[in-house]
Amino acid sequence: MKSIKYAILILVVVLVAGCNSSVQQKNQSTVSVIGTGTVSVNPDMVQMSISLSKTAQTTQLAQEEISRMTRQALEILKSMNIEDKDISTASLTFNPEYDYSSNRRILIGQRGEQSITFSIHDIQTDNEKASKIIDMLVRINGIELNGMNFSVKNNTEHFIKSRELAFRKAEEKAKQYAELSGLKVVKILSISEEGNQQLMPVNNRMMFGAVQEMSVAKDVSDSTVLPSGEMEITTRIAAVFILE
Repeated sequence: MKSIKYAILILVVVLVAGCNSSVQQKNQSTVSVIGTGTVSVNPDMVQMSISLSKTAQTTQLAQEEISRMTRQALEILKSMNIEDKDISTASLTFNPEYDYSSNRRILIGQRGEQSITFSIHDIQTDNEKASKIIDMLVRINGIELNGMNFSVKNNTEHFIKSRELAFRKAEEKAKQYAELSGLKVVKILSISEEGNQQLMPVNNRMMFGAVQEMSVAKDVSDSTVLPSGEMEITTRIAAVFILE
């Protein structure tokens, strides 16, 4: 009987302690802040996407033309030391091509299109390599330059730095809010990463259409200019700090 009384007493003590802990947590002062860390880096590689298209009377003829154009493009890339592992076919399609100009649908032939992506590395040591490749590719009739994306091959250290900056920014905000409230930061309660991203320079996103038009219309003796600029690697975190 006495052991039962002790068990009940221990249970009551535990419940009271739990209630006190809950009350303390509810009364605990916290501050929630957002921290953003951004690191600027110079890109060291660029990925390009091209499309080769041709319309012929039959699918077989369209395929033969596409194969001829593809061989031309691959020969250019190989001559510029682009390795096979950095070249891939994104898509290969064949579709009927129609003429609607006379308010009727008239079959013109079969249109074949092959999309290829390739990567150029170490552009910081040869900043004209991408321009030279474009200058040679645009001589292929029926080619389209669909896009380019500058990036950093090994970005781990840059993301580590951006995370550190993001945390320092969050901590700096928390200390300022604590001081304004007449309190001080004790420790961090929780932290979560809202996301990180690797952004290409704004000027490269805006300029590519103009580069494509310029490359087709320019004199062969002129060289395409592709300034890469700097990239921004950004980390954004949400943090909660305990105050007292």
